[in-house]
Amino acid sequence: MNVRFPLVGLLCLVGAGQASAQQPAPVASAAPDSVKLEIDTSYLDNNIHGFGKAEILGSDGKTHFVWVPIEPLGFSKYLPFYRNEAEARRFHRAPSSIDVDKVVSVKLNGLYQEHIVLKGKRKHLLATRLVNGPVELFNYTEAPQPVVGPPGVVGPSAWSITGLSGLPDRQWFLRRTGQGLVKVERMSFATQMATYFQDDPEVVAALNSGKLNYRDMVKLVQGYNEFRTRPAAR
Repeated sequence: MNVRFPLVGLLCLVGAGQASAQQPAPVASAAPDSVKLEIDTSYLDNNIHGFGKAEILGSDGKTHFVWVPIEPLGFSKYLPFYRNEAEARRFHRAPSSIDVDKVVSVKLNGLYQEHIVLKGKRKHLLATRLVNGPVELFNYTEAPQPVVGPPGVVGPSAWSITGLSGLPDRQWFLRRTGQGLVKVERMSFATQMATYFQDDPEVVAALNSGKLNYRDMVKLVQGYNEFRTRPAAR
């Protein structure tokens, strides 16, 4: 399979929890299950304590402008927010929050997040769109949870954080123009994706040979979209 997937940036979807108010910290490229891709990082501009001004579309059809955490991992259950810039600057004040079921989408400069709806059912997740084009790719990643150790193991607190449990739980979702979202299944990945991208023989061959795996979704979708936008493929 020819290399036709532009890889000029690094977004490692391993980091702080979804409600973290800190700007995501860079992770070494050697970290497991990292993802390289072209991505617009303008959402990092003009942030206040890791919060950025976002355009929120509510389930009531109304648009709101609030300050939300800059979190490319996505959100589950609740979306923290400050109502205005003044509140965001008073960082010691805890943010308010809204149920993600009341949020349709979030636009924050170059970052776009959308509530995942599969077959008409809300999944209580705001996932981040990593690839746009004939096929869109969305991701939600649940970071590993801290492991709490018994008293006296580490540090002075009654209970101490001793590490992180497991690897991040990454979920991928695809959408073709005019169609609904589809969840990528980890166990039947090659078979499902070979069917989904069956019009691109190069992608199908790479899937059948094991050259593309679950963690390679960004590469896969970018390559397929390039195939679909070639003049000969129209």
